[in-house]
Amino acid sequence: MFDFTGRSVCVTGAASGIGRATAALFADLGATVFVADRDEEALNAFAAERPDRLRAVAFDQSELASVEQLAHAVGAVDVLVNNAGVLLYEPLSELRWADLSHVISVNLTGAIALSRLVGQNMVARGRGAIVHTGSQLAYNGAEFRSVYAATKAGISQFVKTAALEWGPKGVRVNCVAPGRTLTPLNQHLLQDPASHAESLKRIPLGRFGQPQDMANAFVFMASDAAAYVTGHTLVVDGGWILP
Repeated sequence: MFDFTGRSVCVTGAASGIGRATAALFADLGATVFVADRDEEALNAFAAERPDRLRAVAFDQSELASVEQLAHAVGAVDVLVNNAGVLLYEPLSELRWADLSHVISVNLTGAIALSRLVGQNMVARGRGAIVHTGSQLAYNGAEFRSVYAATKAGISQFVKTAALEWGPKGVRVNCVAPGRTLTPLNQHLLQDPASHAESLKRIPLGRFGQPQDMANAFVFMASDAAAYVTGHTLVVDGGWILP
C-alpha cells in the first residue's frame, strides 16, 4: 500500500522542513518527485542528493504565473502535496496590508490555484490524490498568528468542498494539520526556554513534532492505505488541541 514505484509526485515548499522530509520519503518509496520551492539554491542542492528521483522546479506560490508554470512542468502527476506556505508572526493591531496580502496569496489563493490546475489533469484521468498542509491553528487560536490561522482554516474548508466535487471523479483531497514542529519556519517560536517549556506542557506526548512525523502522515494520506479517506483534515500534533 505504500509502494509508489512508477508514480509521480509533486511536493511544494520542498527545500526544507516538512516538505523536504516528505519528498525524501516519497522518493524512498519509489516515486519520481517534482520538488518545488522559491529557494532555488537549497532546492537544487536537495535534488542533487537524489538525481534519479528528484526533479527541481523553481516556484513562487504568491505569483499566478509561477503557479501555472509549475502545473505545466509537472503535468499529470499522481499526487500533489500542496505544502508551500509562509508564517506571519505579527500583532493584529500592527498588521500591514502588504503582509496580509502576501500570506493570503501564498497560503490560500496560491494553494487553491495550484490544486485547481494540477487537479484538472487528475480529474481527466479519473484518479489522483491531493494533500494540503494545514495547521492545528485551524482549531485553536494563537496570538500574533491571526492571518496564518485564518488561511489554514480556509484550507481545511477548501479540502472539504474540493473533495465533494472531485470524489465522484476519482480524486481524493485531504489535509494534514501539523502541530508545533521543529522546522526552520518555527525556530523563532522555540528560542525562548520558558515559552518552550510551557508549550511542551500542552502536548500529551511530551515532545514537539519532527518533520518525519509529518512526512509519514502525508504519505499515508496519499497512499492506497487511505483509499477511502477524502475531505478530511488529519491533525498531527501530539495531542496539543485536546485540552
